[in-house]
Amino acid sequence: MEDERIAQALMAQGILDETELAAAREEAEQSGISLVQALLKLGYVDANTIARIVETIEAQQGSEAGDESAEALELPDVEVPEAAEAAPQAASSVLSQYQVDHEALRAIPRAKADEYCVLPINMSQDRILLAMADVNDIVAIDAVRAQTHRQVEPIEVDEEELRKAIDQYYTTVARAQAASTEGATDLGASVSGGELVSGVDVELLKMLDQGHVVQIVETLVSDAVKMRASDIHIEPRGEGVQVRYRVDGRLMNYTTLPPDMLAPVLSRIKILAGEDISETRLPQGGRFATVVDERPIDLRVSTLPTYWGEKAVMRILDKSRIFVALTQLGFSPEMQQTFEDLVNRPQGMILVTGPTGSGKSTTLYAALHTINDETKNITTVEDPIEYEVQGLNQVQIHPVIGLDFAECLRHILRQDPDVILVGEIRDLETAQMAFRASLTGHLVLSTLHTNDAPSATTRLVDMGVPPYLIASSVTGVLAQRLARRICTHCRTKTEPTAQELKSLGLKPEQAQKINFYRGRGCQQCRNTGYLGRVALYELMLMNDQLREALTAGANASQLRQIAIKTKMRTLKYDGLLKIHQGITTAAEVMGVMFSPEDF
Repeated sequence: MEDERIAQALMAQGILDETELAAAREEAEQSGISLVQALLKLGYVDANTIARIVETIEAQQGSEAGDESAEALELPDVEVPEAAEAAPQAASSVLSQYQVDHEALRAIPRAKADEYCVLPINMSQDRILLAMADVNDIVAIDAVRAQTHRQVEPIEVDEEELRKAIDQYYTTVARAQAASTEGATDLGASVSGGELVSGVDVELLKMLDQGHVVQIVETLVSDAVKMRASDIHIEPRGEGVQVRYRVDGRLMNYTTLPPDMLAPVLSRIKILAGEDISETRLPQGGRFATVVDERPIDLRVSTLPTYWGEKAVMRILDKSRIFVALTQLGFSPEMQQTFEDLVNRPQGMILVTGPTGSGKSTTLYAALHTINDETKNITTVEDPIEYEVQGLNQVQIHPVIGLDFAECLRHILRQDPDVILVGEIRDLETAQMAFRASLTGHLVLSTLHTNDAPSATTRLVDMGVPPYLIASSVTGVLAQRLARRICTHCRTKTEPTAQELKSLGLKPEQAQKINFYRGRGCQQCRNTGYLGRVALYELMLMNDQLREALTAGANASQLRQIAIKTKMRTLKYDGLLKIHQGITTAAEVMGVMFSPEDF
């Protein structure tokens, strides 16, 4: 299949424009890859869309454009395929032709196999045969090549069946390893291959019977990592100890432990975190590190006395997921390029705003990752330092001894910095030091808690920062929220309710131009209909009109109107775009906005 035919079909359907095609051709030529691989690498299309186009061409059904584009909302006409009811070729029929080599399995960690949906079949001295759901996934191919130092020879297998095979083969290997190292306390080995019954690990039930507290704590942590949880809540109740995981921003029940397990489980966690096990009346905090399925994991622990006893919350910091590329966060190609241009400027201030837990730190780490090289001195001031990143000079503040954000910045300016990241601007003194740094030839990145991008500037004015200083220093403000992604395994089209259309502020004629989707619920998403999260963004660039209005004392509402008139795409626009593309649901977009004014 010629790449040009695929590209022309994408153009005909409005999925790809001439600028993107030109950029992809340039990337293909520079990187020595095919045009289709370049399109995938740049994020202009996904593998499902390519597969659909190829099927259409092969069936000689033509490539006529779909419905008219939603001109009023400037939304591209993107069709997202529904979940396939039947795979064209069952994975078992393909994999049955091969004998999976355990040595090949050990060459790729289970975490990478799950992340990229790949199964190593066998390998020689210079190549590895790899079962893949998407043979055009160059990110996965590059990751396996880097992991194994072998050339990848891919074979295509249906994704659902492939994931079952991954679980089956890796479980077998894990059980064999666990049997050979019986008695070991490695965090990943204690639960490998555990069978789930009504959401509770069978191995966990056995441990409860045997009173193995160490293994219980290991299992709770390991299962949380496996389920992509960000936090573990261990909460005493009258009838028992409830354990809940926060997955994709939502708490879910995991299991309930007997009441008499609270004290030993909390003691074990406190020992690991370096807390005082004899102190149960005061809140405490600590942290510890471990490894799960060959992935380095940090856990930040907080204990709090409650009516029924101490409660513990463990924040999971997965070091293997630190380096998230900007392409993975949810930026549109145009906004991503604009944001990268801001980050690559030699000086100025970039602010990222949003509520707690909206992914601001992840966006800032991704931004730093794009410019982190030996030519720049990058220093961060954080509270706390969540991830240790090679190449960055990271400073932890200690307010008790007088080392706060402002004091750190005062000394960092004597360290010949190029880029400074301030975890959060909380007060006037910190703001003054940050602006001083941005005006003296440094790039400064920081965060604020505001509802939208224009409000960030007025928040700084409220702190006492002169408007002219903000106008001359701030180059851009990025507001963001996190919404849950629709599970691609069970995604299907749906019709919006009247209430949803009213809440989104859509007229009937506008709603007709937008596709709406939902997840039916399946095994992959644990019947939630969602799997993972995506960011919604609003990027305000400081321009002459905004500078004049800000200096003249304009309020946030007036600044917002000017920003929109000068082509700022709002959180509402980005939310509607991701609804139309089948990435998230109307309910999620409405749920992450603060108020109807956000629309």
